[in-house]
Amino acid sequence: MQEFVRDWIVPLAEKHGWRSFCEIGASMGLSTNELLRLTNISHTIVDPCIDADLALKYAGDKRVTVQKGNSLDVLPHLDGSFDCILIDGDHNWYTVFNELRLIRERALLPPGGTIFFHDVGWPYGRRDMYYQPDTVPPEYRLEYARKGIVQGQSRLEDSKGRSRSQCNAVREG
Repeated sequence: MQEFVRDWIVPLAEKHGWRSFCEIGASMGLSTNELLRLTNISHTIVDPCIDADLALKYAGDKRVTVQKGNSLDVLPHLDGSFDCILIDGDHNWYTVFNELRLIRERALLPPGGTIFFHDVGWPYGRRDMYYQPDTVPPEYRLEYARKGIVQGQSRLEDSKGRSRSQCNAVREG
């Protein structure tokens, strides 16, 4: 996402004058760093901070607010709205569907606002992935395994493929 933010989102933000951002899923903060090259912005990060302590990382930057927690727990409590929302959190249908529902219900994106999604193509465009499987209700959670994804192949692989350390849905669709 870092390159996409640098090469596409930052220039669009400059062109359209976007000043308020919400980033759902920031991981190590690499995309955040690109956005913070913009001046006079406010940036809200929604992330469980599994990969990095983002509150500590951005403690000295008054433009940044870190809301530590899962998106479905944090979004209901956000106030205001954002010019731009970036969604790169948990890569499964249940979570993304409900993030969008909450964004609409809470009016977090005004008319004319923009949402960007990451990982909508292969391998996660048609396969759920769970960073924290237990946060998805069992009736919406597909069977998953920590196995690799091989392009052009539906079944997961034990010893090869992409994202072997992630909880990938056993089947696509």
